[in-house]
Amino acid sequence: MAYKCVAVFGACGLEGELLLTALADAELGVDSIKAYADDGEGETVMYRGRPVAVHDSSAADFNGVDVAIMLTEGFSDLSLIDLAEDAGVVVLDCTDTLAQRGDVAIYCNSFADIEGGRLFAIADAVSSHVAAVLRLLPQASIRSVNVAVAQPVSVWGRSGVETLAAETARLLNGQVPEESSFGQQLAFNVLARQEHSAALEHSLASLLDLGGSPVAVSASEMLVPVFYGHTAMLRVSCVDKVELAKVKRQLAESELFRLFPSDDTSEATPVNLQGSDTIDISALSVDRQDETVFRCTVVGDNLRNGAVINIIALLKILIKINI
Repeated sequence: MAYKCVAVFGACGLEGELLLTALADAELGVDSIKAYADDGEGETVMYRGRPVAVHDSSAADFNGVDVAIMLTEGFSDLSLIDLAEDAGVVVLDCTDTLAQRGDVAIYCNSFADIEGGRLFAIADAVSSHVAAVLRLLPQASIRSVNVAVAQPVSVWGRSGVETLAAETARLLNGQVPEESSFGQQLAFNVLARQEHSAALEHSLASLLDLGGSPVAVSASEMLVPVFYGHTAMLRVSCVDKVELAKVKRQLAESELFRLFPSDDTSEATPVNLQGSDTIDISALSVDRQDETVFRCTVVGDNLRNGAVINIIALLKILIKINI
């Protein structure tokens, strides 16, 4: 079954721009796009080289729509998810709304368990990347996961990137940054982002729940003055002694990952993501006091290798199995 018409909510944001490009490049048979965004009336986005008019989310019309994709930037009317469901539309939700319901599986590109239905929660980039690494371990072997994440300003969308660029330029020229909607200076600063930690804990725990004992996940986040690419520092407690050599071998053999240090680079950093869609791993080591605990750093592109790649992969699966 081909999806002829796709509605994208949050179409004007950074992820929206990447998603429209990915939809065109993936050749999924999507003939038309309905583009929506909060206060988006009068804007346009590009799809297959042609401008598409953007409408305000309040004007959403699901008539003739096969799939509705809810992104996080520039979309806030979560009641539209229920309206799309009532209209019988396939819903791919990146806002954490469906994930919190508890009856909708969270989808991640590196593994999938599609059991029918038309509602799908899309995993965030950090959960996707961390779960991909930890799923290399034997099933039911993890007791707990502690993760501290340094998030780039692009998690706050285009306005986060533009604000950091403007503040950096003004400060380097001896000028005071202008006030922004974020309430705090982004440039040369670190901001706690604890309000999103609970969602990250829930998403990652769900992705690691493979039918064994539930994995306890504790997460903390901070916003750092980096444009793109998150850095997640993990402490993973396992049931038995960690076979680190086996984990390293699995990482080295998979095209999904890059293991550092490499021949020319000592460690994984957001800067080293340039031109790569891999999940980068460094500082992989067993705890000196407890051989059942290991630590590592996971670095990934939060936009190119985040929700967008999960959405495209899921659409391919749904078309194949005729949902």
